[in-house]
Amino acid sequence: MATNASTFLALRYLRPKRSFVSVITIVSLLGVAVGVLMMVVVKSVMLGFDADFRETLLGAEPHLLLEQKKGDGGWKGVVEAARKHPQVETATGYAGGILYARFGESQGGFPVLGLDPTEAKAQLEKIGKHVVEGGLDLAQGTVVISDYAAQQLGARLGDELSVYESTAVNRAARQFKAAMNETDEAKKKEMRRGIGLDVQKLKVAGIYRGETGGLNGYVGLRTGQELFHLGDGVTGVAVEVTAPYEARAIGEALCPNDGWGSKTWIDKGESRLAAMRNEQIMMTVILWIIAVVAAFAVMNTTITVTMQKRREIGVLTALGCRTWDIIRIFVIKAAIIGGAGVVTGVVGSLLVLWLRNDLRALIARVTSSQVDAIEGVFLAEIPAQLSWLNVGLAAGGSFVLCLVAGFLPAWFAARLDPAVALRD
Repeated sequence: MATNASTFLALRYLRPKRSFVSVITIVSLLGVAVGVLMMVVVKSVMLGFDADFRETLLGAEPHLLLEQKKGDGGWKGVVEAARKHPQVETATGYAGGILYARFGESQGGFPVLGLDPTEAKAQLEKIGKHVVEGGLDLAQGTVVISDYAAQQLGARLGDELSVYESTAVNRAARQFKAAMNETDEAKKKEMRRGIGLDVQKLKVAGIYRGETGGLNGYVGLRTGQELFHLGDGVTGVAVEVTAPYEARAIGEALCPNDGWGSKTWIDKGESRLAAMRNEQIMMTVILWIIAVVAAFAVMNTTITVTMQKRREIGVLTALGCRTWDIIRIFVIKAAIIGGAGVVTGVVGSLLVLWLRNDLRALIARVTSSQVDAIEGVFLAEIPAQLSWLNVGLAAGGSFVLCLVAGFLPAWFAARLDPAVALRD
């Protein structure tokens, strides 16, 4: 049997006149389309979430922190060496650590970076985009905090915070423990009088949006050195690079010896990024299960047609049609359903991605939910990153599943004894 004859019969079986198969065929096509649509849309949105989160990290965290494990005083040489690297945009010493703050009856803690506003211009420009009150001049005795920290403390622009660094708490705890273990009451009282947190005062000079700018506090380099008792030393070197995704390799190249380590912007959100990767893997598995279920719908259509066309199959076999000729009829039919479903699904997915925020607004109005976007806020809109590789995998994989779904029942039908088929 020629290929065009197989195609003719396949098309004929797609539009029977007195049966329910045409409706089943449409349902099968829609099942494939919905499967492809979900695979493309969900994967694109999840990639969008990942990309949006990475962009948020890039816009908030230093690209690279070279951390000094031992205070050997050689940090200036590291800065000079870093500035000579072809992929380094800026490099400057920083004084950093955890700072505890108190305002009124409220207390809270947050990481702090002490930076020279001139040398760390590139880093501060990133944060400057998220400032909602005040500025980032980092004058002596001032601090810039996130709106989250400000809300936690109940502080506003211009308020004065009482601050102390985290090691002071540990030191006070050790002093208190030693005092409690002292048996001599006079010495115990003396030791307890010596316990202190070395509280300092910082004025809130700026507040930025923490959702997009991170949760670090920012002070001037000299203020940071005083807060963390570094003298003229630093905690490490903050580096901005031209290729942020290569920050790890650049950091390894810039560390002069074992006394230095590096931490990248990716490390700051590693746990969140790992969770997103795991979510993508599990969602991919679920979506492929949906694609298999859609293929079963195609198989169900093929089984129904082969059962209804038993006599015709018997006649074709008696006339000398080979097994593959019979199989080809139903595989072509499954290919037409699968191809139409894949095309419909891809077009539908592109439409849904294009209208995703309008659809969200419509759902919000119908359900009386509040999802109004705030400009500049992380996830103010539903993110999406279309990958044509993923579209190709979803479309190609679904199409192959449809061919397999059509082949299996066709293979069994083609092996039917023509005498039995004609007798039935």
